[in-house]
Amino acid sequence: MRRHWMPFGVLFVVWSAFLLSFVDRLTWPPIIPLASRDLGISAAQAGGYMTAFYIGYVMTQLPGGYLTDRFGYRKVLLTSFLVMGTFTAAMGLVENYAAGFLLRILAGMGSGAVFSAGVRAIFDWFRQNSRATAMGFFMTASSLGVTVVNLFVPSVSHRFGWHMAFYTAGLFPLIGFLIALFLLKERTPKAEGNRAGRPFLQDMKRLLSNRNFLLLALAGFFAMWATWGTATWANSYLNQGLHLSLVEAGYVMSLFGIASILCKPLIGILSDWIGGRHKALLILLLGLFGPILIAFGANERAPLVYPLAVLLGIASYIYSPIMNTAVGESVDRDLVGTATGLVNTIWQLGSLVSPVVVGAVIDATRNFFCGFLTLAAGPVLGTVTLLFFKEKPASSR
Repeated sequence: MRRHWMPFGVLFVVWSAFLLSFVDRLTWPPIIPLASRDLGISAAQAGGYMTAFYIGYVMTQLPGGYLTDRFGYRKVLLTSFLVMGTFTAAMGLVENYAAGFLLRILAGMGSGAVFSAGVRAIFDWFRQNSRATAMGFFMTASSLGVTVVNLFVPSVSHRFGWHMAFYTAGLFPLIGFLIALFLLKERTPKAEGNRAGRPFLQDMKRLLSNRNFLLLALAGFFAMWATWGTATWANSYLNQGLHLSLVEAGYVMSLFGIASILCKPLIGILSDWIGGRHKALLILLLGLFGPILIAFGANERAPLVYPLAVLLGIASYIYSPIMNTAVGESVDRDLVGTATGLVNTIWQLGSLVSPVVVGAVIDATRNFFCGFLTLAAGPVLGTVTLLFFKEKPASSR
């Protein structure tokens, strides 16, 4: 009985780690208007704090994936809990821009290995016919992170100041560390297919010669460009463009997050039910993302932001469980952790540059719609890229 429930205990812990990495990541965007005035920084600099997080996040993607395959996801995740909690809480002590930039890099480094470790755990405990469903539930963490942040960060910062919001966000991963000590288990001391004695560069050559892997990496870059640029600037658009209060903007973005939470397990279940036909689903989902972004940015009526936020929440995240499953199934089992780390490095380059590029566009044009047009280019290019993807038969995955 204990073994029967073990996969769900592991899924809960890796889901929690992924959730808390997003809480720490997204504590900054809802308080940009308040903290920017306090620190005396521009919109481009404010976007730079998100870029700083992604610098650290991207730096540790590939090493984190390799260490996951080499030593197992338990050790990697326990370390991640400690690092991201400590440096997120320290952000509450910041009094100048440079110090905050450094702390955001360090917090990003703590979060960088969480994704590949979580994906490796899912491939370790779930079979092919239930993997997309498990991935769908795992990926709800990113959307729930948006909802959780928008429910507590604006209120905490309004009552106690933006510094307290970071103290609170940093405490959560430290609690997660204690929970993981008891619940997080592996089927083997090290992940299956430990590559001891095989050169790291040989693994890189195998991945970089995989055409489908490279196409998914490029499509994910374009998709993440739009997703995390939206997560960074939507609150500011609602506050400064549509003149909603920070708390009201937080409520709108909570709907955004709730919609994306619900759609992820549903799309995972649908994918498993239809036999994992990833290509058609991904083209459909990314194809709808761009037009919805444009509609959201073009809207000038406050009441319409609620249904548009729901549609945008779905479009911004629904593709992610399918794309992550497709990546894992496009490579050999012994490379899942490393492949996930490498592909997420490429994907997160979109997350890294998008906030500051869109911030610069907004500074130059004084127009949020131009920023959303910039974001919409991402899923359009991602859709085109996936047209060249050649899907394997289900029996060969």
